[in-house]
Amino acid sequence: MRKSNKKGFTLVELVVVIAIIGVLAAILIPTMMNYVKKSRLRTANSNAKLVFTQVNNMASDKIADGDAVSTLTVANDAVKNFKGNNSHPLNAAVWEALKDNGESGAGYVSLKFDPKDKDGSAGNYCQWQTNGEAADQITGQWPNAPKDVDKAESLTFGTYNAAINT
Repeated sequence: MRKSNKKGFTLVELVVVIAIIGVLAAILIPTMMNYVKKSRLRTANSNAKLVFTQVNNMASDKIADGDAVSTLTVANDAVKNFKGNNSHPLNAAVWEALKDNGESGAGYVSLKFDPKDKDGSAGNYCQWQTNGEAADQITGQWPNAPKDVDKAESLTFGTYNAAINT
């Protein structure tokens, strides 16, 4: 018998390895996509809470200084539009909250904030998403942030849903 100097893998071994990689990919890709969606939801909820808190804090500071602060209502506006916009005393708070994301990454916000609302009955809220389009978007909101990706995707941007988690 002759001794073969050929080294390497046989075709059968290569096919088995490719089949195993295919099975693992088929299992892992949907799982990874779910992780990405959950991450986008956490980011959206976090940004909505950040804007809401920043507006609330600025309103409190202005009221403590004796300034009059009226209700701020924003319907689906790009956060970059708040940069240098002095038409309302709380506009600066929206820009300050998300300016670190950069103008293109600051997203879109929908907001209703009444500084006279002490018990939450006026329905103060903030919603945020990466762009103002409804297609393939995850909308975060505060308060009552959606905990489930499917529920967040079902939100209509600009319409607050207080019962999203029920």
